[in-house]
Amino acid sequence: MIDMDVATTCLSAAFTSRLPLASPGEIYRFAKTLGNTRGANPASLLRIAAARWPDRTAIVDDHGSLTYIQLLNRAQAVAANLRQEHGIHDGAAVAVMCRNGRGFIQAVFGAAMAGSDVVLLNTDFTAPTLAATLSSHAIGAVLADDEFAEILAVADSRVVVVNPEQGARQSNTFQPSQREISLVLLTSGTTGTPKGVPRKPSPSQVLGVTASILQRTKLRTGDRAVVAVPFFHAFGLGSLFLAVTLGATIITRRRFDAETTLALASIHRARAMMVVPVMLARILDLPENVQDRNPLSCLSIILSGGAPLEPALATRALSTYGPVLFNGYGSSEVGIGAIATPADLQRAPGTVGRPVAGSPMQVLDDDDNPLGPNTVGRIFVGGRLAFEGYSNGATKPVVANLTATGDMGFIDNHGCLHVVGRDDDMILSGGENVYPQGVENALASHPDVLDNAVIGVPDREFGQRLAAFVVARPEKELTENSLRDYLKGAVSRFEQPRDFWFMDEIPRNPTGKALKKELAERYEWFAGR
Repeated sequence: MIDMDVATTCLSAAFTSRLPLASPGEIYRFAKTLGNTRGANPASLLRIAAARWPDRTAIVDDHGSLTYIQLLNRAQAVAANLRQEHGIHDGAAVAVMCRNGRGFIQAVFGAAMAGSDVVLLNTDFTAPTLAATLSSHAIGAVLADDEFAEILAVADSRVVVVNPEQGARQSNTFQPSQREISLVLLTSGTTGTPKGVPRKPSPSQVLGVTASILQRTKLRTGDRAVVAVPFFHAFGLGSLFLAVTLGATIITRRRFDAETTLALASIHRARAMMVVPVMLARILDLPENVQDRNPLSCLSIILSGGAPLEPALATRALSTYGPVLFNGYGSSEVGIGAIATPADLQRAPGTVGRPVAGSPMQVLDDDDNPLGPNTVGRIFVGGRLAFEGYSNGATKPVVANLTATGDMGFIDNHGCLHVVGRDDDMILSGGENVYPQGVENALASHPDVLDNAVIGVPDREFGQRLAAFVVARPEKELTENSLRDYLKGAVSRFEQPRDFWFMDEIPRNPTGKALKKELAERYEWFAGR
């Protein structure tokens, strides 16, 4: 029986011409070989790209541009430095704490070439969080930008800190490790301590996902892609690996700025842009004259992910840029589960689309029974991208080889998934299940609301209630009564927030997720005044 991942890869290659011309038999044998590969070292991606497109521009960042062969040489120098100067060998754990740019890429691929397991650190981590992460993963060295040297020293003065841009010397005798490494992603930690999600990357894991992305987005080899998503995030890392696989030119900056991102996409005639929703919102909010002087004549793909895409934002993006918006859904634990196409979003702006090939999906009730269309339940995703457990030994519920995502949602009559919120965000108010995300979506559609977040808080009468934090657009005035009136026709009575708090900015992590724990602390302070 033909493996579904292999069959999908063959069809994608044959009908979208994303791979070099080959006979159907050759394509099938190639895909079958990849599918039978149990594990691999991700540094192979860079070596293959450098061999095939040595003089093609690999990255354009704050420091200029590098070709693929230059990037490979620098990564090899990092690997040689780790081994020869710091005694890092196969099986050691090396962390990476770099902002977007060549340093991050050199660090990840260089550590992999040294045979090290790689742990990706969030650049927003505090010293206590860093200390806990470095200790729990037995980190031997950290490849980090200079700006993080001080906080790393506070977190653990014993750890070796190496700048991947400096001090590396190339060795002609260096032989890259072929070890099947572990790549550890860390959860966002928006509600608690981040957890490690170890993976052993292999081609067989990503066949179906890659084929689905290529088939739906029509990404091509050699495309120019603006990647604004932090590389340390699963979405950003996936975008990076996909770009290297396709020999694409990655255009990025260390820090996100809406106008700079728009200008880069315009100047470099980018075909693709990878952003989280809050970044997309900031770009759309730029003044009309800024938009006009930065036309996106070549832009064919805006891929959003990493956080919920509000329906109002999806509608604005489609209206402004045309049918180029795609919305991805997944997590560190299950990988990419679904992708919505522009057609899906035009029909239902709140959807995350259909499952990708090789990643079966079901919505289950509390007794683990499958639910029918348009019925809310727990979302489970399967496939080879699903993790086997956290670094600390904990795991998520698994039913029939499908892993819980921690989200609640439903599948509509078109087979598209809709996420209504996190299961741990749901509150029980007066006997009704209430999800903050639905209220956030309604508030986001208000023309004078720039940003908002909604959380559950204790209530003496109803057990729990919703509290809304709102940021008004510049020069706009919002009142609690005006928002209550607006929401009357948008959400049900029991979804109405009891409290509205106006803020200058919603605290968010680098991927745009609201920091609900911090908001809860602010609520306690507001309520206690």
